[in-house]
Amino acid sequence: MKRSVNDKQRKKVNVWKWAFIVLAAFLVGFTLFIFKQATTQSAVQKDVSSTAKSNSSNHTSVNVSMDKKQLNGTINYYLKQQQKGQKIKYRFYVGNAAILMGTTKILGQNVSFSLYTTPTVTKDGNIRLYAKSVAIGSLNAPTSFILSYVKNNYSLGNGITINSKKETITLNLSKMTNKQKITVKAQKIDLKNDDFRFKVDIPLE
Repeated sequence: MKRSVNDKQRKKVNVWKWAFIVLAAFLVGFTLFIFKQATTQSAVQKDVSSTAKSNSSNHTSVNVSMDKKQLNGTINYYLKQQQKGQKIKYRFYVGNAAILMGTTKILGQNVSFSLYTTPTVTKDGNIRLYAKSVAIGSLNAPTSFILSYVKNNYSLGNGITINSKKETITLNLSKMTNKQKITVKAQKIDLKNDDFRFKVDIPLE
């Protein structure tokens, strides 16, 4: 009699055991199914994702228009960053002409200078200044001589390149802004109509 009771109890335990295993397997399978469905893209989602990837970029471009006042403020901000720790101090002014003005030491004396130029846009989007005349204090001086003197005696930073033979100064806009990983290219410089246009590439990461 005892054996019969024990057999019945074992059968009940086995039934519940297998029921639990089946239920657990069902729950695991159901969970995996839901997870797969949730993480699998639909056909529409795949199309959208593919389009987004093809159009995505690690930077964005912005077209910027300025007047003379805005241009002066922007260029001089970056020139100021370039001049930290330099012996020569200079700034850029755009009016009826583009003028590079500054102060340096000659024979131990502070001397102011003004370089009158005609600005143009280079093929790679930089600004090239063609020197027309140079004034040291109230005296006019040979342009090529002064440019050569400044080039050989002062470090103007990565953003400024002087060619004394061609009497030009190039403002490399991208080198002036590369610390912020921003690249700037000039597109148009029109002194007469107060129209200055630039393309700015800004990183998204």
